[in-house]
Amino acid sequence: MSVLAFVKQTIRMKPLPVGTAAPPLSLTADEGTWIRLPDFKGHLNVVLLFFRKTTDDATDAALKAIDARLDAFEELDTVVFAISTYRTDRLRQFRNELGLEFFLLYDPLAVESRRFGCSGRLRPYSRSAVVVVNKNGQVSLSQHGLPQAADLLRHVAEIEGRDVPQHQDEQAEFTGVRDPGGAAWRVRDLETAEAQKLLEDDSFKLVDVRTQSEYDADHDPRAVLLPVDELPHRYQELGQTTHLIFIDQSGGRAAQAAEFMASIGGSHVYNVANGMTGWSGPRETTT
Repeated sequence: MSVLAFVKQTIRMKPLPVGTAAPPLSLTADEGTWIRLPDFKGHLNVVLLFFRKTTDDATDAALKAIDARLDAFEELDTVVFAISTYRTDRLRQFRNELGLEFFLLYDPLAVESRRFGCSGRLRPYSRSAVVVVNKNGQVSLSQHGLPQAADLLRHVAEIEGRDVPQHQDEQAEFTGVRDPGGAAWRVRDLETAEAQKLLEDDSFKLVDVRTQSEYDADHDPRAVLLPVDELPHRYQELGQTTHLIFIDQSGGRAAQAAEFMASIGGSHVYNVANGMTGWSGPRETTT
């Protein structure tokens, strides 16, 4: 290969070939959640939107248009993330400015972007591109430039063998809907009485995300202990990603846990707003 050809290949990286296994992406979301692509394999498709600037009208419009159809992506068992080299504080600000509900992922020095063929090697930034990874962990779409929302939905519907869902406004199941970072799946806050009622259904599981010592001192005997810091690596132990009620001491850590589960495709995920501090259900305590 000539020097000129090598330079062109280095600067203009090619998209990943369709049908190949996707690299095991692992990045931090703008609100702090650790996102690992292998965690979605087997149950969700993943759309990865790479972008370079937060000051580009075309990028803003493309991201907002896709965000407006998140309900349809969710119906097609698909989650959406956008990736850039901006630090998490700037990504949070950008997401709030646009009102986006999906997470933005921080890619230091465009390391993951390069692995996905979405960055040049000479300059560490992400280029505008889209990669879709199907439930088998394979690349089903890889192209430079951000797509139209309708085209992206048609692609996802095609790999699912389904029709594109009609656009409908979502209705909150409860009045206490949290929107901490704008998660499309909407984690819902519950008062203790509402949580008690849901737990009458055996399909729901109560998960205590405090430390071992906090749990030992005072807990609901029905609760499974899984500290929030260990959840991203151990959530499979719960045996389910839906119908989960998270509780801690006052609601903060449980909200983070619920948001994480929702971010990897969980549904019917709830947070007990006042935690064990206001819990009126069964309790076991140590003296």
